[in-house]
Amino acid sequence: MSASLETSTGDRVPIWGNCSLGRDPKNTIVLPGNQVSRRHALVHMQGGEHWLVDLGSSNGTVLNGRRVKQPMQLKDEDKIEIGPNALIFRAGPKEEQRGAILPETTNYVTIKAVKTENLWLLIADIEKFTPLSQKLPGDQLAKLVGKWIASCKEIIEKYDGTINKYLGDGFLVYWPSPDTAPENVFKTITELKVIQAAKDLPFRLVIHYGSITVDNSLSEGEDSLIGPEVNFVFRMEKVAGALEQHCVISEAAAQHLKQFSAATPQGEHTLTGFNGTHKLYSF
Repeated sequence: MSASLETSTGDRVPIWGNCSLGRDPKNTIVLPGNQVSRRHALVHMQGGEHWLVDLGSSNGTVLNGRRVKQPMQLKDEDKIEIGPNALIFRAGPKEEQRGAILPETTNYVTIKAVKTENLWLLIADIEKFTPLSQKLPGDQLAKLVGKWIASCKEIIEKYDGTINKYLGDGFLVYWPSPDTAPENVFKTITELKVIQAAKDLPFRLVIHYGSITVDNSLSEGEDSLIGPEVNFVFRMEKVAGALEQHCVISEAAAQHLKQFSAATPQGEHTLTGFNGTHKLYSF
C-alpha cells in the first residue's frame, strides 16, 4: 500500500500528490469541527517524501504534540491533530514509495513520462527566518508563515504555476507547460510583490527561465525537476541574499519579461558550480 493518512475510524486515505485537509467539501479529506478551517492544511509529496503544510489556519495544525510553524517532513506513524480530528501518517513500504509508479498507463502497462523543455522557475523564501523564529512567539510565527504560504499558493495557481517543493522557509515553483505565457509569470511576480510590500513577513523572490527535465517516475502524482538550470536558480537565491535584493531575475528571464517592465542590472556574478559570470537583474 502507498503512503496514507489513517483516520480515527481506521480508514486509510492514500496520498497521491497533494492531499488537502479542511472543512470545505472540496478537500481530499473533509474534517468536521468549528476549529477546522475551510482550507486548513495539506500533505505535499516531494522527492519521495511527504511534508505537512499548515495553510494559515486560525487554530493551527499540531504534529506530534507541537504546533506546525513551517512545512515539516512527515515520518511513519506521525500523529497529526486538526481541531478535534486525529490522523496517523502511514509511510508505506519504501520500495513502493520510491518505485516507478506512474499516472500514465495503456493496457495496464506503465509509461514513463520524462520530458526536457524550457520552463519557468521561481523560488520564494523568507528572509532571515532563523532570527525571526527566535523573536516571535510560536503561534504568531505559525499563523504568519501559514497565511503567507496560502496567499502565495493562491496567486501562483491562479496563473497556472505549481509549488513543486517546500523548503522549510520557502518553496520552489514551476510552470509545467512550455507554452506558459510570460505574462502569466509577470502577473504572478506583480501580485507576489504586493504581498512583499505589506511587509507582514519579509521574503525574497528569484526567477529563472531555462531547460528543465521533468521526471514523474519517482512516484505517482509528483514531478521531479532535474538539471543544471534547477541548481542555477538555487545559486541565484544565494547571491540575491548577499545583494539584499527582494526580487532577482536571471538574464534569460529578463529577456522574456522586458516587454512588461524594465529590469535593473545588478552586475555579473559567479555562481557556485557554474563557469564564468552571470548577469542578474532586480525587478
